[in-house]
Amino acid sequence: MELENLSEVAEFISPQIASSVTSIITLLKAIGVLFLIYVIYLIINFILNVKKNKRIKEIEKKVGLIDKKIDLLLNKKSLKKRK
Repeated sequence: MELENLSEVAEFISPQIASSVTSIITLLKAIGVLFLIYVIYLIINFILNVKKNKRIKEIEKKVGLIDKKIDLLLNKKSLKKRK
């Protein structure tokens, strides 16, 4: 008697559970795809930031060199004016 009741309950619950599990699996797949896209975005963003920081350091060195040259020129001009 109990086995019949259990089989009836199992038949009734199975479609509902199957439907819920299918929707949960679909949701997890969508979250997985979004996570993968986000990871790819982070990798690309990291690479671009490394390149940008390298360029900024190069520009900083050039600006320092230009600053030293300007200081030398200004010192030479001020020395000529004193004479």
